[in-house]
Order: sequence, then structure tokens, then C-alpha cells
Amino acid sequence: MMMRKGSVILVLAAAFVLVLVWIYPGKTANPPLKVYVIFQEDEGRMLLEKFKKETGQSYEVIRMSSGEASYHLLSMNKTGIDVVLGGTADLHESLKSSGKLLRYSPRMSDKIPEAYKDKQGYWTGMYMGALAIGVNEQVWKQDPELARLPLPQRYEDLLRPELKGKIEIPDPETSGTGYTLLASLAQERGTEKAIELMHALKLQSSSTTFSGISSAQRLAVGDVAAVVSFLGDQLRFNNSGYAIRSSIPPQAGWEIGAVSILKNGGNKAAAKKLADFVLSKSAQTTYMNTAFSMPVIPNIKPNPLLASVKTDQLLSSYRFDVAASARSDLLMRWRAVNKP
Repeated sequence: MMMRKGSVILVLAAAFVLVLVWIYPGKTANPPLKVYVIFQEDEGRMLLEKFKKETGQSYEVIRMSSGEASYHLLSMNKTGIDVVLGGTADLHESLKSSGKLLRYSPRMSDKIPEAYKDKQGYWTGMYMGALAIGVNEQVWKQDPELARLPLPQRYEDLLRPELKGKIEIPDPETSGTGYTLLASLAQERGTEKAIELMHALKLQSSSTTFSGISSAQRLAVGDVAAVVSFLGDQLRFNNSGYAIRSSIPPQAGWEIGAVSILKNGGNKAAAKKLADFVLSKSAQTTYMNTAFSMPVIPNIKPNPLLASVKTDQLLSSYRFDVAASARSDLLMRWRAVNKP
């Protein structure tokens, strides 16, 4: 009788433990959401902290450039990442074509223009940005050779002999900004002319930077007089008091910064919640006023520094799927003309 009573007690105790695990599952039942953030880490953490506060979902941030993310996810077949947040849409197109993405259309995605999202629902735009020529006005005015010249308005203006060694462009192999420049030039004027201009710009440059934000940083501190980078990166430093003048060249390339969910991630439910969240009015308003990007959903006011931006200056025919499919060929040609 005592043995039978002891067995019953053990069974009841085990059942109680199971109930506790079910009610309080702990970290294993709600693992952190693992996110590749392609834009600035502080902007990513700001959004993810807001998401955590609203949902209770913990997260891990891995900051990468578009080129790094592409290499890790496509070449190394990295697994365990849940969401790719930001980065030019051609990166997401490449992930889609490689079968890496989960199909999901977040809430509010029906409000986004067709050009700013994947028609099949594999990625969704969350912000828009334009390529721009940025000039450090202080450096320009203090340089005797540059002070007498008008500020550059077109890419070709950066080829003036007075600017030799005083400009910078991001590397198209590692930087989404750099690849957007190369791909948009190729779509506007053909591959050969695009490679020719990009090579000429590289020869003018003091170096090619790893990422677009690196170019903007070096411009801000006066290491160079002019750069090509995304407008939002330039405005970020302009807003902090640096003397940066930005202009969007005719037929400039542009980006849709997208969000997509990776098929092999381990936290799909939380990933879908994050995709919904970044398109919410609250998140969009917060992000657009911090990152100086243009919103993709209606009734979101852009940062006042973007008030003068006219999207009709951009290359309206630019296609992200074409940029994605042309990537290998364009970069192969780029390497061929830049052999050491």
C-alpha cells in the first residue's frame, strides 16, 4: 500500500512539473528572434527594442552589409537566422530566387505601391532611399582648386581633374549602395558604359569603402570632399551638424529597403509579427524620423529634411529583379577591369 501511494505521489509530482513547464515554458519555448540588420545597428536596435516592448519578444541583432549578408546566406548557406531587415531589394530578390524565403505578406502591405514589394509576397518594402552626391562644403570651400568650381550635380562632374583623390564611392561587391550605383547605371545606359563610368569613378577615388555609411562618415569628418551614397546616410550626418550638401543626380538609382523572412529560421511566428510591426504606423513614423528615409505607406510624414526631395529625378524604370539576376555578371565584369 505504501509503495502504491508513493507511486501515485511521483506521478502527481511529474504531472505538476509538466503543467508548470506548459504554463511557464521559459526561454526554450520563446527563443530570441535572430535578425540580420542591413541598415545602421542603432536604428535596428531602436526598432527591435520598440518591438520587444510591445510584444515581449527578445531578439539578437547581427549587423551586416548587403554584400556580407548575401555571402553568408547564399554562399555559406547560413542557417538559424529568422529575418533580414533592410538592405536593397535586389538582395531579397536573390534570396527569393534561391528558395531561401518564406512567403508572407505583412499587414499593411496592401497599402504599399506595387513597385515597392514583391508581387508574390516574398519580400515587402519598408522604406525608400535615393542615391545622392554628397559634398562636404567646408572641405570644398577650403580647397583652392575646388572653391572656384560649382558643386557636382551629375556623376560625370566627379571626374573633374581637380577632384582626383578627393572623392569616394562604395565597393559594389560589399556594399548594397555601391551595387545599386552599378546596377542602376547599367539599366540606364548599358553594361559597358556603366562599368566604364564606375571604373573612372574608382580611379578618381582615394579608396572604395566597404559600405555606403562608411563613405558618408568619411565625408562628414572631412577625409574626402565628395561621395556617392544614399541620401539618408548623408542627412544623418547633416542633422548632426556636419556641413554636407546633397543633390540627387538625374536618373539616379534608388533602393527599397525590404523585410523578408527566412525559410530555415526557427521562430517563424515571431518573424511574422516583426514583419507586421515594421509596417505599422508607429514603427514607420519612428523609423522615418530617425533614418531620414522616405516612407512606403501613406499618411506617414517624412522627416522635414526630405521635404525638397523629388522622386521624379530618379530612374523610374529601375528594376530590382533585373539587378538581382545581373549581379554575378556585373560583378564579374567589375572585377575584370579592376584586376591588381
